[in-house]
Amino acid sequence: MNGRLIKNIIIFVLGTVFNKGMNFFILPILTYYLTKEDYGMIGVITSVLTISTIYIGFFPSTFLMVKFDKFGKKKMAKYISNILILMTITFLIVLTLLYGFKDYIFSSYEDNGYLIIYIAFLSFFHVFWQQLSTIIQLEKDALKYVLFQFFQTIITIGLMLLLITKFSWGWEGKFFAEVFVFFISAGYAMYYMYKNGYIEFDFDVLKLKELFSYLFPLSFYVVGLYIMGTVDKIFLANLISLEAAGIYAIAITMSIVINMIYDAVLNAWRPYLFELLNSDSKNDKIMVAKMTYLFSCFVIVFMLLYILFVPYLFSFMIDDKFNEALLYIPILVIAYSFEGLRKPITELLNHLDKVKTVGFITFLAAILNIVLNIVLIKEYGIIGAAYATAISFASLYIVTLFFVYKYCKLPWLMR
Repeated sequence: MNGRLIKNIIIFVLGTVFNKGMNFFILPILTYYLTKEDYGMIGVITSVLTISTIYIGFFPSTFLMVKFDKFGKKKMAKYISNILILMTITFLIVLTLLYGFKDYIFSSYEDNGYLIIYIAFLSFFHVFWQQLSTIIQLEKDALKYVLFQFFQTIITIGLMLLLITKFSWGWEGKFFAEVFVFFISAGYAMYYMYKNGYIEFDFDVLKLKELFSYLFPLSFYVVGLYIMGTVDKIFLANLISLEAAGIYAIAITMSIVINMIYDAVLNAWRPYLFELLNSDSKNDKIMVAKMTYLFSCFVIVFMLLYILFVPYLFSFMIDDKFNEALLYIPILVIAYSFEGLRKPITELLNHLDKVKTVGFITFLAAILNIVLNIVLIKEYGIIGAAYATAISFASLYIVTLFFVYKYCKLPWLMR
């Protein structure tokens, strides 16, 4: 396992750096052609899109990752067909709710009704792609995963740059490029899952209830997590200005890139993690503890190196009109590193079906984040949002760590 794991980690990291890094490396072009207001609009759309994606199907890819090794492919195929039914029902609910609040969410945009509909469908397409990505991770085929991501990324970026630079679409160029490409990606995801036996159509009320009882509490965890990562831009747009939200969006983009590396390593590790957790071998349990410690050390070292290096990267990547964003990046890097530390240990609680515990503490952290954003943005301006994010993620990590040591009886002393 170790040889294949290391190989997969290398492929995942290199592939992720190349694929997601392409979005990062076109920042000099985007920050030249797009205004601060454009970035503010993109930030608000991303926030709405992210929360919508969570509640369409209640983030079913988590169920696939946690339960696949336990159920097996044939049994899971029946669950996936019921996931599709759950996705359709929740899509209609989300679309209705978004449309009802459209004048509040996008009060300054005239065609907000059409925009809301596009966001809802884009969220729906995102969920399909997340499921396909999870399935390929479970197949432990790192190269296939990277290639799929590459083709999606290169087409999206190519169309986006064409619409922004050639046709001067502004923020609409980025948004509508994603709508088109994810529509194609969702269609391919459905084809791939059906062709390879991951879908066996079987409407089952009991399975729907089981999915709902597992995923709905977990959705509070996911929505809480994304609230902490996205709601600050909405508050900045409303409490200060769209321009402030745009500056902060650049700071987040330059900070959250570290999660790209953390997630790449975790994507390779997760399938092996659940295999080890389902094993009765003490050595396998020791391996879980050892890898958890090793990953934590990696996060801390990488965080420190990135904070030292990011000013040079920023001056090369970002247009001068966004220079203020550099002030907020170290705080946000620390915040997202706490999140990097938390992710692998949360999987231990998910394995024990402690989804209600995970959902509850994350939702509390999200409420803390909302309160801190309101108070600190009014008091300190843009940097207040960065402080709110760091405090919230640090609190979430500490509380999660407490519950992991309480419930997960692993050989943490490695003996």
